[in-house]
Amino acid sequence: MIYVMNKERILKDAKKHIKEVLLRINNSNINTKESLKNSREAFKNMSSSDRVVEERLITYFSKRIIELEVLKKSPYFTRCDVIWEGEKEIRSLYFSKFSFSDENIYSWVSKASSIRFEDIGYVKYLKPDGEMQIANLLRKDQCMIIDGKIKFLSTESIGNSRQLIYQEHFSNRKTGFVLPEIVSEMEKAQDKVIRADYRGSFLISGPAGSGKTTLALHRVAYLATAPDLASKFETKTMIVFVQDDSTRDYFSHLLPELGINDVLITTFATWALEILNLKENYVLRYGNNEEEKDLYEFMKIKALRNYEKYICTGSKYVFLEKVYQEFFSEKQFKIFLRQKKEKVFDHIDLTLMLLKLKDEKNDIGIIKEYWHELQNGKFKKKSGFVPFKFSLIVVDEFQNYLPEQLNLLRSCTDKKNQSVIYVGDMRQQVRLGTIIDWHEIDEKMQDDRQVVMQKVYRNTKNILRYVKSIGYEIIIPREISEGDKVQEIAVTSTLEEISYIKDILNDDAYASACIIAKDLSYLDNFKKEFKNNKKISVMTMAQSQGVEFDKVFIVGISETIFSSNFSIDVDERLKKDKVKINKDLLYIALTRAISELHVLGTIKLSDIVHS
Repeated sequence: MIYVMNKERILKDAKKHIKEVLLRINNSNINTKESLKNSREAFKNMSSSDRVVEERLITYFSKRIIELEVLKKSPYFTRCDVIWEGEKEIRSLYFSKFSFSDENIYSWVSKASSIRFEDIGYVKYLKPDGEMQIANLLRKDQCMIIDGKIKFLSTESIGNSRQLIYQEHFSNRKTGFVLPEIVSEMEKAQDKVIRADYRGSFLISGPAGSGKTTLALHRVAYLATAPDLASKFETKTMIVFVQDDSTRDYFSHLLPELGINDVLITTFATWALEILNLKENYVLRYGNNEEEKDLYEFMKIKALRNYEKYICTGSKYVFLEKVYQEFFSEKQFKIFLRQKKEKVFDHIDLTLMLLKLKDEKNDIGIIKEYWHELQNGKFKKKSGFVPFKFSLIVVDEFQNYLPEQLNLLRSCTDKKNQSVIYVGDMRQQVRLGTIIDWHEIDEKMQDDRQVVMQKVYRNTKNILRYVKSIGYEIIIPREISEGDKVQEIAVTSTLEEISYIKDILNDDAYASACIIAKDLSYLDNFKKEFKNNKKISVMTMAQSQGVEFDKVFIVGISETIFSSNFSIDVDERLKKDKVKINKDLLYIALTRAISELHVLGTIKLSDIVHS
């Protein structure tokens, strides 16, 4: 059978089908809300034993309403026309974030959904009962439906390669629409990510803008919603570690779109402060300037690496002083006393105190109330130390964690699953002493336990060409748009940089912009100048990790951008680490731009590299 390609007819039929489906979804939503209302009313007058069942119904109805609200906006994203083996009838199957069986819409975590990754022709998959299902895939449509309207539609079928049926330019950030190619690349990786065995660690790695975070979130959603895994991965037993509050907000918005609403999303520092019941303030690195912070942190890391269990005595600052005392210089000990007076902890302090807790309790956990079953079958509320047994731990930007921190997190997994997802890139390290090899934490990443994304889809070709010319290894996808050329501007002062930025942003034709510098102190004048413009962010290179902007201005480029810049003789390892971190920081900054990149300083960056 060969499908006749009639674009107008295909689009017309698709619009009609979507309209009909949305009507039925809306009716189902109304009926479910009515059922929820009735259950809540009935619940009030029930006995405690009957309430258990009704409470489950209330939970189901509440969850289903959320799912139907999502389906009302985007009922599905793939259509597959198939003929099952032994049959003659053509069946149209639709795949979405959630199922709606009345219209043959199946969840993306169903076994059948694997066929949407296959080429036209004969396909097969394992059904839930273990039986092999074989079918002839005749046609496959990919679509993007937003608020009930088609934004993009492509189709491929027997005798016809993939063709674009309709597209709407819905973003002012993109000059070329490359969704089909990107979707194809991502789907191949996504299928491997979500289908991998649930036990053990999994690595999702790749350069900035390659889509690794999206893949990680789909892995979380799959484990939480797949029928054969949901009982092993309850969302309340999952935890996601992110770098900062802005990334936490990003995850908090994306997970609910995949039907996940109660996964704990936190930072390592927030998590540690809560476990340790500390009211002190937190700072990643302590000190008055970059050099002081580097030397202080480096010696703390040395002390951490030499930590012995016998030291775990005394109150918090007494304990820390015992650990640090033989490694600190006189000057650094004075810094420690100042830190103590200001009641501040950094990430190494917290790591040591978590190690102390683990040594004392043999586990990491918290004091909490729980129900204890008595011999007579009744329950009594008790309070005590409860170890963490997370069904899944996600570590975003894992390359910025100390090996000791990753080992602490791994110790908190449920021993049956031991499931950890590492998301990041070893080439984007921005902190001292962080993991450089998997052997440091006794992890072995086999090929079937990792997905490495090679291409960057966030940036334009011209931006990626420039990044490559600076000396970074990078693959430039042929599908992405050319974009504007990168502008390198030599200036003599921050005033010139500010004037240049104002001229570029004068037309207001941009969605977002960011001004990035290596050091926080360099940004003071920029923060004052642009504080009233909500579209412009000002941040350090380290702070920019994980975010993106239409236009990016990297300021403060100088001849010492890659050097370690210490005023005194320091350990060679510290010098080497600092040079690598500076290069990684610059790579992060260069890849934040979606459409325009401007690089400003007293010298052109390309001149530094090629001198």
